[in-house]
Amino acid sequence: MPSRMPPGHLSAYEYISPVIAHRGACGEAPENTKASIELAARQGAHWAEVDVTISADGVAVIHHDADLSRCSDGSGLVIQKKMAELKALDAGSWFAPQFQGETVMTLAELLTLANHLDLSLNLEVKPTIGREAETVWAIAQTLKAVPFDHPLILSSFNIHALHACKTQLPHLTRALNVEAIPRNFIERLEEAGCQGLHFQKEFADAAQIQAVRQAGYHLLTFTVNDPDTARNLLQMGVSGVFCDFPGRMLAALNGGRFSKANH
Repeated sequence: MPSRMPPGHLSAYEYISPVIAHRGACGEAPENTKASIELAARQGAHWAEVDVTISADGVAVIHHDADLSRCSDGSGLVIQKKMAELKALDAGSWFAPQFQGETVMTLAELLTLANHLDLSLNLEVKPTIGREAETVWAIAQTLKAVPFDHPLILSSFNIHALHACKTQLPHLTRALNVEAIPRNFIERLEEAGCQGLHFQKEFADAAQIQAVRQAGYHLLTFTVNDPDTARNLLQMGVSGVFCDFPGRMLAALNGGRFSKANH
């Protein structure tokens, strides 16, 4: 699989892998941290999905929740903390003692790491409601500062964030995140100029999946940790699954061979 996007290529889905590391290898390391991303790469993942929001001083930061309490030793809202305050937090000990000292990553740090690890990325844009354009602006500024020429997908549940992506980063592949596949999926996807639809596995329906594919769109599914479920979804026409245990999933799908050389 090519690891670099050729100039002018419009869809990162042409290079998608069947297994996308969900927040890194978040079943075995603290989500969205350097340790989790590095573990996913060691396990053979070619793609990683992470969450992007902004700090109080407008820095693009890798964090899923609006609040800090679940995944760090801090409290309060990410968007109300300056980056220096976020950097002072321990983002690893909550998961296991050996991860003490893991920090909240900036998007710039993630892009540098992914370049080094040869990882493609799905950045899920998770803005505070009302700060969508600012969040995408911070992502765009970071991408200017840290060139990233691997395949990249911008996805979001937030339609305003996707509109901002279309305006500020029109050359990048976009995806709408949903729980269930909407009946008016074409209208929804066209509204934000999306090439993909990412949905929750519990709402998988073979006829709907085929309809989306026949309309020319790609589908990814979250969060899938059971190999049999993954096989069924891939057979239905889903292009890939987000997985908390990418090494285990790659081993199961590839008959025990899940190194990059064999994937």
